[in-house]
Amino acid sequence: MMDTKAADLGKLLTLEQDIRLSASLSELTHLICNRSREIVDYTQAALAIQAPTGQMRITGFSDIAVVDRTAPLVTWLEQQLLGLEVEPEFVEPTAKLRETVADLVPEHMLILPLHAPAKGLLGAFIVTRMKAFSESEKSLLTHMASVYAHALAAHRDIPLLVRVKAAVSGRRKWAIAAAVGLALIFPVHLTAVAPAEITAAEPFIIAAPMHGAVERVLVKPNQQVTSGLPIIQLVDIDLKNQLEIARRSHRIAEAELLRARQLAFSSIEDKALLGELAAQVALKRAEMNFAETQLARATIRAPHDGIAIIDDPRKWQGRPVATGEQILKLAKADNVEVQVALPVADAITLAQGSRANVFLDIDPFTRYRASIVSVPYQSSLTESGILAYYVKAQLSDEQEPPRIGLRGSARLYGPRTTLFYYLFRRPITALRQMIGV
Repeated sequence: MMDTKAADLGKLLTLEQDIRLSASLSELTHLICNRSREIVDYTQAALAIQAPTGQMRITGFSDIAVVDRTAPLVTWLEQQLLGLEVEPEFVEPTAKLRETVADLVPEHMLILPLHAPAKGLLGAFIVTRMKAFSESEKSLLTHMASVYAHALAAHRDIPLLVRVKAAVSGRRKWAIAAAVGLALIFPVHLTAVAPAEITAAEPFIIAAPMHGAVERVLVKPNQQVTSGLPIIQLVDIDLKNQLEIARRSHRIAEAELLRARQLAFSSIEDKALLGELAAQVALKRAEMNFAETQLARATIRAPHDGIAIIDDPRKWQGRPVATGEQILKLAKADNVEVQVALPVADAITLAQGSRANVFLDIDPFTRYRASIVSVPYQSSLTESGILAYYVKAQLSDEQEPPRIGLRGSARLYGPRTTLFYYLFRRPITALRQMIGV
């Protein structure tokens, strides 16, 4: 009797050693399905392994090299394994459950879950035979199932989804669900991130004073100019010619008036023309003054000190302009604001005084604090062809204002809402637009 128990123990230890030394999952499957018969006698055995989706898949049968996945027995066994994760011990299907496959499986069947402490449910070991399993055999099979589960854990990289399901099973999942529910109602600020640009707060528009063509721009972009400095020169050839003609006409009119005055002493007719000729002289003088004024206006001068804001002066050379057409801007370097192009798709409720943080591309680690001063009611197209609201914000006086023209991004802070709405606002909007509810 002792020799028999020693022999059985030796077989069990040998099997456990071979299981641990298995080099691949296919070799391990073969050992589990066929060598287990040396410890507990059975008619047929099968091994099921949990797939990444969480579903049990039959991967091996005793005495069979390849599993036919279309076989009715395989389908039936996988259906019996659907609720296996809630069973702590082996499962013995009833005769009623085995009615559909009574001709395919023996009378007695045991399903042993393969649990690994660190990775949860990994699979199942199924054995069948004609006579019932004794309690000692069930104890041996339970021990072997723990050995097989440990071996499977060593051979398989368990998918993250399966490990998460194992980690959140039981009471822990309800605690996690409660924590997530509380977190979703946590109040947060509704925010939006949009492109931003540093612009002049109150720029002075330099426009064409009359119809004509630009000869050249006399300043460079971002150049500091002083009051009275010439900044734009319009084409003035026609104006110079008109001034010269007006001057000559004025001199002729003065000469005729002088001649009439000299003849007036002896000719009553010439004396009568004095008033008409004096009016002609006044008219020619007015035309000459107007031509001088027009010629002076051809050279546009800076009305005050500031920085010239213009893209490329060469684009304006020879370009015709109409009266009032903007050519460039003059701005003060210390009077800047932030212009944020908030896309319509990301729009949130904003009000004057709302907070904003600006991060420039040239220095992404520096945060500029700002407050919103204006929010338009209508959207407009940006340079990239996107409908957006041009929101203006004023920078805080605590920091040195950045240079005009720098670009970056701005985070705009709207009203408070729940974390759930903050995370799912865009999906909810997309769903409503899709289903029309």
